[in-house]
Amino acid sequence: MIRLLFLFLLIFFILLIFNYNAKKRNKNSGIYKKLIIALIIFAVIFLLATSGRFILPQILQILKIGAPFLTKFIGL
Repeated sequence: MIRLLFLFLLIFFILLIFNYNAKKRNKNSGIYKKLIIALIIFAVIFLLATSGRFILPQILQILKIGAPFLTKFIGL
């Protein structure tokens, strides 16, 4: 998982360098911005999908514990 994170960071920095060089030459750097945003979104979705079995149950457990307290405050 750490190697995958390093891979995403490496691709991110390469795209940032390309974006910076395109700006210096006054070329269309919009495609690099879109690629950077797509990479970030893909990385977040992929990491949540692969480690979701650990994150999602914890979030549901917190909601299950917090729901009675929330209903008490709403009822007041």
